[in-house]
Amino acid sequence: MTGAERIGEKRIRIALEGSHRGLARTGLADAALTMLESGLRAVDPEEAVRRSVRREGETLWAGGREYRLVGRRVLLLAVGKAAGGMAAALEEILDGWIAGGLVTMPAGATAPPLSLPVREAGHPLPDEASRACAEEAARLLRGARSGDLVLVALSGGASALWSLPANGLGLTDLRETTRLLLESGAAIEEINAVRKHLELLKGGGVPLLAPSARFLGLVLSDVVGDRLEAVASGPTMPDPSRFADAWRILERRRILDQIPSAVRARLEDGLSGKLPETPKAGHPVFARVENLCVGSAQEAVAAIMRSAQAQGFAAACLTSTLQGEASQVGLVLGNILREEALHGRPLPRPCALLAAGETTVSIAGKGRGGRNLELGLSAASRLAGLRGVLLATVASDGIDGNSGAAGVVVDGESWKSAEASGLDPDGLLARNDSLAFFQVVGGLLRTGPTGTNVNDFSLLLAE
Repeated sequence: MTGAERIGEKRIRIALEGSHRGLARTGLADAALTMLESGLRAVDPEEAVRRSVRREGETLWAGGREYRLVGRRVLLLAVGKAAGGMAAALEEILDGWIAGGLVTMPAGATAPPLSLPVREAGHPLPDEASRACAEEAARLLRGARSGDLVLVALSGGASALWSLPANGLGLTDLRETTRLLLESGAAIEEINAVRKHLELLKGGGVPLLAPSARFLGLVLSDVVGDRLEAVASGPTMPDPSRFADAWRILERRRILDQIPSAVRARLEDGLSGKLPETPKAGHPVFARVENLCVGSAQEAVAAIMRSAQAQGFAAACLTSTLQGEASQVGLVLGNILREEALHGRPLPRPCALLAAGETTVSIAGKGRGGRNLELGLSAASRLAGLRGVLLATVASDGIDGNSGAAGVVVDGESWKSAEASGLDPDGLLARNDSLAFFQVVGGLLRTGPTGTNVNDFSLLLAE
């Protein structure tokens, strides 16, 4: 059971594994895949850049601003899960005006043909390649001349792909701190607030390395609410967070006593005023910097809603700012779909309800899964025994945790099928082993890396 669309130059499918007869017979899974693929198509990074940036002869236009190209070099730094597509669009638009740069993508990602050098680095934990790529980017920035235009194309995943430790820290310190934050269930905004105070390219650090160049940041947002200073840890943007915020986040997540001693020492130096804060709004460096959001989950939400309506479903977006513990969010969404099945609320059937955003998982066990798999497993408990309902949840980048899948589909048979197979779904959920549930029950969604990244989408369908 598949659907297919084109994202950039790469043909992408959402494939559903192991669907049972009842699910196939309803047609809801086909409808859900069509809707989700419409959402992915709407956030194609190449098209997002082309909608926002154009060139007229010797002038580049972006966000209503004019950039004269004559007499200056143009450098391009693209980093993140959508870096390949964004760089491809910019190379096409500028058509020979780019003098140099660097494209950094996650290991295993596929890039369109590019003139600029392409590097791979680690994600979600930074690795030696992450440091090497950050050092290469820093060398390019330090070599920028007065009047140069530096384009910085940013997308989700960039925080791990560029990792340049601040003085006194090593890569191991950054990896361990990131691991602890991820396993604590910290939201991406919290993780990035800490990172900004431990690394040199984050939190407005990029323009500080090229004090006489002009900067244009082009951002494909993967952050709930599209707070651009949180995307990719805000390398070209003022940082509203302070050392005290980073300290409080580590306290709140109960990992302050576990972080490496060098990290704790740096934060203590920042708290005492021995280290300068990251550059804030009003800092002179930002007089040379413009930032533009070229795309976000909002385009995908609109496309999914249009697809649902075109297929005859009443459609509504419950929220585009979904956050919280994945297992708890799953219960809430499952209860909403249960209300629809039992009482025909909140919309007349057939209907499609959408929740977009990004949940988190506090790691308590050693199983395999991801936030979408865990959300789906939890929701399945509330759908047990219901007919004519389906919940599909997917990560827009095609990678959900360490599961190897993009997401899952569950319906009224999923939980019952697991129990009939001798599984203990509650125990699997407690051990963060959601993948084991779906390997038996079926319902895994696979895309492989999609080349884009704008949050997750949970779709509730009732016929």
